[in-house]
Amino acid sequence: MPPVISFIARPNHGKTTLLEKLLAELAGRGLRVGVIKHHVHNFEFDRQGKDTWRLKKAGAHTVILSAPTGIGMTRDVEYDTPIPELVARHFSDMDLVCTEGYKWEGYPKVEVFRRAIGGEPLAGRNRTWAAFVSDADIDTDLPCFGLDDIAPLADYLIATYIKERRLRMTLHCTGRPIQLNAAEARRLADVVLATLADLRPEADPAEIKLTICHEDR
Repeated sequence: MPPVISFIARPNHGKTTLLEKLLAELAGRGLRVGVIKHHVHNFEFDRQGKDTWRLKKAGAHTVILSAPTGIGMTRDVEYDTPIPELVARHFSDMDLVCTEGYKWEGYPKVEVFRRAIGGEPLAGRNRTWAAFVSDADIDTDLPCFGLDDIAPLADYLIATYIKERRLRMTLHCTGRPIQLNAAEARRLADVVLATLADLRPEADPAEIKLTICHEDR
């Protein structure tokens, strides 16, 4: 699974603006980055009156908008989907996943704080705080970056969290090894990881061993 970094802040302190700049920097370095934005209110897909909005309001459980350049989906859920489940289902091929919000989850956090807006940094700082991005001097031993220090921030995240990841898969059928190319291994791993996320959303496995046997009854 790719590493997850949470960007947190008080309202209007610039999380989204920072992420826009950081995403452009990381993409320019050839990295694939996914983003999860946490929304605490009811979810609506698309604008009122659009076809997808009308179909969802009509009672569809899931609506997918498919186009040559992308896919958008809305689906009813019965709980606030945990980050590991979201990552396993949708972001397994990313180099990094950035979340906007989730300040009380256990992932490394970068807090954005602008003295010009007022107030103080978030209370309750704990060991998950990894860095600050601010226009002020923060009383901390953590790395601190200016609001425009995008390249140094990217350097820090890459050096600290983004490691070269290679998928290693061994497949045997009745004792005989089966060679898989990278695409086949990735496809099989995605299915297994998504299934595991359904069954144990809290799991974050480093290694999975799976044995499938057909028994005569």
